[in-house]
Amino acid sequence: MGLISGIRPGFLVTANGADITGLVTSRFISLTLTDEVGMESDMLEIRLDDSDPLNPVQLPPTGAEINVSIGYDGIYQPMGLFVADEFELAGWPGEMVIRARAAIYDKSKGGKTDLQTQRTRSWPSGTKLVDMVKKVASEHGLEAKVAQSLQSITLPHIDQADESNINLLIRVAKKYDAIVKPANGKLVVAKRGESKSVSGEELPPVTVLAPNVTNYRMSISKRETAGMVVAYWHAVKSAKRKEVKVGKGEPVRRLRNYYPTEEMALAAARSELQRRERGQQTLALTVVGDPSIAAEAQLTVAGIRPDVDGEWLISRVVHKIDAGTGYQCDIEAEKKNAETEPGVEVKEE
Repeated sequence: MGLISGIRPGFLVTANGADITGLVTSRFISLTLTDEVGMESDMLEIRLDDSDPLNPVQLPPTGAEINVSIGYDGIYQPMGLFVADEFELAGWPGEMVIRARAAIYDKSKGGKTDLQTQRTRSWPSGTKLVDMVKKVASEHGLEAKVAQSLQSITLPHIDQADESNINLLIRVAKKYDAIVKPANGKLVVAKRGESKSVSGEELPPVTVLAPNVTNYRMSISKRETAGMVVAYWHAVKSAKRKEVKVGKGEPVRRLRNYYPTEEMALAAARSELQRRERGQQTLALTVVGDPSIAAEAQLTVAGIRPDVDGEWLISRVVHKIDAGTGYQCDIEAEKKNAETEPGVEVKEE
């Protein structure tokens, strides 16, 4: 593999507990690992040389649990557990592509099951978000991890009608600006923008200096101006509709859903405003590979130019080790949310 700054990138790969690093290295073309927040599952892609017709690569079974670590000069950082669910053969020259995801789409060797299975049931009013996540995780052989800041959330009555568990959790989490992410054998629900692990610890901040940047692109979009968000809730005792306004100015975004309490309406409005604030400025960078770069971590950029330098929040990172060019990371980031709380106005109609 290619050298970067005088050191050699490398990896360790195990499948169902067996070390297959040597097998992968003997046919290696590239390894790509995508780490992102939101609805998309983290994915691992390994490309192997399959050009020898007398010694083709054996097609592995689906459902294998693959653990990957990457780094430099024999010092490797664990990157998580992935379940193999897709294979591709192509030519010429012949190659095999193995794809594995952190979300389970096939029953794994370790007993983890498909999160896409649809269910019909009701979740009664008063169910804690953390209890919903624990139940769903247990149904799929996963461990539940819910951020401390989300532990106290109590949900209204929710119907799950022919809906997958993963879609249900994503639907619920979006109302609180939270993310749902199967990762490393766990089902993680975390608050977007906190730069914290589910255990409450700060994710290691990432600093990128201009000499380590191959290219960059920063965009400012006025279409995503935050403005004001309005959410409605129904006061049962007074039988009146009430509204909460978060932020100020134009444009005004009115949430369609009606919420059962003022607290839930306020949480939904704040979440939508934070999402819009983050979308106003985005940054893409290609940098020297670093296994510590992770989605949701705080990013500091320095030495490029004003408006690009500063604090960002990583939304996606693609780690790629290539047999010819070495190791690099493609980073996508958004502007961090403001430290101050936006203004709130409550109105009764």
